[in-house]
Amino acid sequence: MHSEHLWRRLPVYDRWGMRTMFKRTRTRLTREFSLTIGIILVISAIFSLWMVQQMLTSTEDNQLDALRSQYEAELQKLVQSPKGQMVFGPSADRDKVNSFYEPGGLQLNQTAWLLDPNGEVIFQSSPSGKDPSGAIFPLTALLPSLLAEPDHSYRNVSADGRTFRIGGTVIPDGEIKDYRIIVAQEVTNDNQLLSQLRWAFAGFALLMLAVGGAAGFLLAGRAMGPIVQAFRRQEQFTSDASHELRTPLSILKSAFEVLDEQRDKLPDFHRNVLMKSGREIHHMSRLVENLLVLARSDNGRLELAVSRFSLRYTVLQAMEQLESIAASKHVRLAWENCQGAPSEDNAMIQADEVRIRQLILILIENAIQYNREGGSVTVSLETNAQKTAIIVSDTGIGIENEHLPRIFERFYRMDKARSRRSEGTGLGLAIAKQIVDAHRARIEVWSTPQVGTTFRVTVPNISDSFQNVALS
Repeated sequence: MHSEHLWRRLPVYDRWGMRTMFKRTRTRLTREFSLTIGIILVISAIFSLWMVQQMLTSTEDNQLDALRSQYEAELQKLVQSPKGQMVFGPSADRDKVNSFYEPGGLQLNQTAWLLDPNGEVIFQSSPSGKDPSGAIFPLTALLPSLLAEPDHSYRNVSADGRTFRIGGTVIPDGEIKDYRIIVAQEVTNDNQLLSQLRWAFAGFALLMLAVGGAAGFLLAGRAMGPIVQAFRRQEQFTSDASHELRTPLSILKSAFEVLDEQRDKLPDFHRNVLMKSGREIHHMSRLVENLLVLARSDNGRLELAVSRFSLRYTVLQAMEQLESIAASKHVRLAWENCQGAPSEDNAMIQADEVRIRQLILILIENAIQYNREGGSVTVSLETNAQKTAIIVSDTGIGIENEHLPRIFERFYRMDKARSRRSEGTGLGLAIAKQIVDAHRARIEVWSTPQVGTTFRVTVPNISDSFQNVALS
């Protein structure tokens, strides 16, 4: 005996694949919708904050311009007064002049200075170089950079944990020509407002992103409802059609077999028609059987008859079955004994022998079909304590790299040349992938055009799908 029938029937697909596919699609749609909402919210928040900052800065600059203009006008009038002659005259003694002078309309959060062409302070709006609240303003430290700034240019500076917007201009004409007016205004509250707005926008954006994600999840579910229903109707149609077609195909096949027994009595033309009809009946029967397998898999009705058997013996049986097909196409079918090749005893696996046999037949038959005359197909096994690998290599026409990700799709054809050479249904590799997935196995493929293709299927010796099942 090459297999130990310690088995029980197990549904392995159970719509898990279909549910996972739709769940993954719904998650992707939700993620893309949330990402779009997030990008819109970020752009909107950045633009809104920029607009608020521009409005605040523009207002501050306008207030400082107004203060500077008023200060300059008052200074021009002051020059004409007796006090002005004492301050700005050639014989003025600066040490005896009261340097405290405030322009009219000066607000509590504003400060102003007047500097002579040498950079010395002539007037200041509060004594001892302090702003109205008493914080020392570092004018002396900032003077070199302020003197280098262009006229009517303002910037923010920090002093004693507070923020001021400061700038100045040179008086262009009059008796105090080349004197410089410097004005400053505290903008600490404005900066705090911007900081609060940033946090508010960030919180609002996160809230809207969460709401948008939830809405996107619901909308994606609604949008996919018709798709899910259509998919289920298609599955049902495939299953029903496959079942309905089996009966007429069985009748046709029986009729063909009856006529085939009398083929020697038929004329050549009728014999030729009978032979072509037989091929088409066989092709349609395979197509219907393959569709039925896929429909059962999609609908969760594919069952595995799990048993322990020799994979090496199963592979050799499949090769023996396909030997005649390989010979008819002038393809050499070979079993390769690798170094340390497994014996029949240590190539034992626990799986569905019928499905694994079907998988091996699909891979070897494909290798024969897409081979060149005089080519070869080599089958080998690699095994260890945990898993066994089936390797099928051919010297055929190969597969282009761009087609490799899609070869397991149903009815996928890579080009017309392969379609003309193929006698299959276009479902073989799709079924092979279903069998591999059902056994929690792995299938890999390597190919070089015009050189050949290698398929490698790695099957757990005890499949993960059955480890927790008590076999009896």
